[in-house]
Amino acid sequence: MGNESYAAKIFAFVVALSGFQAYGAIIVILFVCGLGVPIPEDVTLFAAGFLAFKGRISLTGAFIVGFVGVLIGDSLLFMIGRLFGKRVFSWPFFRRIFTPERVEMATKKIQERGKVICFTSRFIPGLRAPIYLTAGVMRIPFITFLTMDGLAALISVPVWVYMAYHFGDKVELLFEFAKNTNIGIGLILLLIFAYIAVKYFQKKR
Repeated sequence: MGNESYAAKIFAFVVALSGFQAYGAIIVILFVCGLGVPIPEDVTLFAAGFLAFKGRISLTGAFIVGFVGVLIGDSLLFMIGRLFGKRVFSWPFFRRIFTPERVEMATKKIQERGKVICFTSRFIPGLRAPIYLTAGVMRIPFITFLTMDGLAALISVPVWVYMAYHFGDKVELLFEFAKNTNIGIGLILLLIFAYIAVKYFQKKR
């Protein structure tokens, strides 16, 4: 089953819910994403924003559960690496998800710039989970990891959620764009964030 199929099924599942069921599903899916399972995290956040657009959950609630779900999953993966060290890469579950090439690349990036990569990896879906696990293995201070990851999540989570909320009537086009685009996710987020900021200040004026 490809990533596109996963994305469509996750999106359809989440947007069919409402209220506490929706909040719970969003947190659980984001938690599983944090473990490195190839479920598209951004599509889940996108679904949360669309639910807020439909009035099935609040926009504030979508922001909060998105942020909490992301941090819980990321932190758990980091702590697994910190507690069990390099032997986690030999466990059957992680061995299937984290190839030696991805682990080697993650290790190299962390060795070069630990703090920066803990921040920027949130915008690199393919390396996000291996970097978080490797950061724990390499015993980067947890407070450093949490701060950098939290700052990045404060950008990525609201942008994806608000994008779906603001453009909810064009959700199908936006979903296809988010699912299929080959442009760097970080660049997309920066452009969207800039657009929202400009619109906000124009409205204020």
